[in-house]
Amino acid sequence: MVIILTIIGLLLLTGFHSLIISEQKTIISQTQYYQRFNQASSALQWAITQNWPTPTDQWQCLIEARFQLKACIKKSLLKIDDYILVRGEAEQFYLYQLTHYDSHKLISQPGHWLDYCPEKRSIDCE
Repeated sequence: MVIILTIIGLLLLTGFHSLIISEQKTIISQTQYYQRFNQASSALQWAITQNWPTPTDQWQCLIEARFQLKACIKKSLLKIDDYILVRGEAEQFYLYQLTHYDSHKLISQPGHWLDYCPEKRSIDCE
């Protein structure tokens, strides 16, 4: 009887241990996602405050070393309006925003934040 109870207890402990390990991996993955998301979002907001050269068809990037922010701009290929595509980066995680360019400044409009690249071809986002 003692051996049976020991085996059942060991099986329960093993099952709970596996469950805890699985939940820890999920929590770590979600934490990393939110850290990257927040970093990329901060890079977008930082980009709006910077002075930029005239946008071209190629990505032009600025890096802020202290907070490890990286933002890039380029002319959007969208046929509507003269949008400038802004990309905030964080460890291969990208957020995008459509803005306008005026005298070395980006002008942001509400509702133009995107978690995907709006260009038709994915190669135009790289």
